[in-house]
Amino acid sequence: MIDIIDSHVHFFALDTGDYHWLKPHNPPHWPDKTELARPVSEADLRLGDTLSLAGFVHIEAGFDNAQPWREIDWLAQHCHRPFAAVAGWDLTDVQGEHTLAKLLQRTKVTGVRHILDEDAVSILTHPLAAQHFGLLQDANLRFDVQLPLSDSKGVNALVKIIRQFPALPFIINHAGFPFSDTLSPNHWQNNLAELAQYSNVAIKLSGWEMQERQWKTKVIRPVMHHIFNVFGRQRVMLGSNFPLCLWHASYENFWQTMVSIVAIDDVEAVACNNARHWYDIPG
Repeated sequence: MIDIIDSHVHFFALDTGDYHWLKPHNPPHWPDKTELARPVSEADLRLGDTLSLAGFVHIEAGFDNAQPWREIDWLAQHCHRPFAAVAGWDLTDVQGEHTLAKLLQRTKVTGVRHILDEDAVSILTHPLAAQHFGLLQDANLRFDVQLPLSDSKGVNALVKIIRQFPALPFIINHAGFPFSDTLSPNHWQNNLAELAQYSNVAIKLSGWEMQERQWKTKVIRPVMHHIFNVFGRQRVMLGSNFPLCLWHASYENFWQTMVSIVAIDDVEAVACNNARHWYDIPG
C-alpha cells in the first residue's frame, strides 16, 4: 500500500461559496469549464486498493476572494482527513494585514496563494508586496507560486523576493507550466535551474491538464525526470489539481500513472513525505 498526500486539490461548495471564475460568463473562457461547475469534496478523492489517501493540501478555489477565511471555515467543518489549507490572499490589498490576521486564526492555514500568471511582474513589484511577504515569513507561512517559468521577467521579479525572504518557503505550482514556452523551451529550463538554487523553493508536479487536456505519459515523463534531477527528490511533490485532473482520467488512474513514472525509491518522498514536510501536515 502506497500512502498519498495530494499536494494540490480544490473543492467546490457551490451552494455556499462564490466561485466567480466558474461562472460561464467570467474568465477563464475554457470551452469545457462547465464540466467543473459541480460540488466536489473530500469524499470524491477515491483511490484503489493499492493506494491510500493519507492527507491533502487544499489550494484556494475562489470560495470568497474578499473573505478567504470563509473557505477555511468550510473546509474545517467538512473535511476529516489530515490536511493543510493554502488560502487566497491579495498581495496588493491595503487590507492585507487584516485579512492575514483573520487567516492566522485558522490553524489549518499553512500558506497562501495569489495567482500571478501573466501579471507576475506587476504583482511582485507592487509597493505592498515586499511588506506582505515579510508578514508571511514572520508568520511561518508558505507562498504558492503560480506563473509560467517561461516568463523570465516574472521569474526575475520572483527571485528578488526569494532572496529578500530566505526563511519563507516558495512552492511552485504545476511544474511551472513546462509546455508554455513552445518557441523557446530553454527559458523554462533555465529559470527552473535558477529557482532550484534556493533551498527555500520547492515544486509541485501537477496541473498537466492545464496545458494539454489529454496529455501523454510519454510526454510528461521526461519533464518529471528533469525536474527531479534539477531539484532533487526532497523538494518535489506530486499533486493532482483535482478536480481539473478529471478532464484527463479518473483520480485513481491519475495517481497510478504518477506513481508508475517515479522511481520506486523516490515514491514515498514525492507522493507523501515531502508534502507533509513542506506544508506542515500532521503525521
